Order: sequence, then C-alpha cells, then structure tokens
Amino acid sequence: MTTKRKLKIAVGSVLGTVLLLFVVLVAHIATAKPLENATIQVSRIDFDKPFDDISAMDIKEKMHRIPGVKSDILVKRNVVVYFHDNKITDSEKVYHQLMMMGHYNAQRFVVPANLAKQSVCPVMDQNSTYYKFSETVHHIFN
Repeated sequence: MTTKRKLKIAVGSVLGTVLLLFVVLVAHIATAKPLENATIQVSRIDFDKPFDDISAMDIKEKMHRIPGVKSDILVKRNVVVYFHDNKITDSEKVYHQLMMMGHYNAQRFVVPANLAKQSVCPVMDQNSTYYKFSETVHHIFN
C-alpha cells in the first residue's frame, strides 16, 4: 500500500468518526426532554418572630391553599421558604394572599439587584457556541 492510500484511509476514518459522533450528538440533543420543573421558583418570607409548632403547621396549611405553591414548604424559626410555579403565581402574589389569610408581621425577601443580574445556570453559558447549537437543534426538531 502506498502512503497516499494510507493517508486517504486515515483521513476518511477520522472524518467518518467525526460525522458519526456529530450525528449521535444531534440525535441526543433532539431527543432530550425538557425539564419538568423548569418553571419552579424558590421564594422566602421573613417573619418578625419565631414560630412554635402550632403556628408553623398553620402557616404550612395556609400556604398549601394558595394556587401555584408546591408541597415543599420549609418553616424554620422565623423564615418560610417555599416553592411555586412562576407560570401560575409569583412571590409577591403569594405574600399578599398569605397576609390576607392571617395578620402577620412579615416581609417578602427580595434578592438584591446585584445578585438578580447574575446568571442562574452555572453549567450553560448562554453566549457559548454549544448553547446556541443546542437551541438551534431543539428548535429544528421540536
């Protein structure tokens, strides 16, 4: 075998492997299911005094009655942390509905502006080529 023929086989093998891996990548991106909880948000309400066991259960019960609030509600000392679907409600609406259910001295925790501007996904940089490629493939196949 000549070196020219060996070079053609090597280049063909490398290109074939790259093409095969590219097809597998596109198939993987196209068949990936979107996250089920992509619209779930965590929020917090700070109260002026700590809860006892009875008032903690009362707060949880009232929070469960608010539409969009998920079942995971954490009550510790004077803080209530809860999860809600931001397509159904937002933290301000939940806060106002809870205040209407009872007379509480509390305030809604608001993230400082400098933290709110930061990206929430540490894995994907939305300016990266891989992110743009993934979005394009998702847009084509979905």
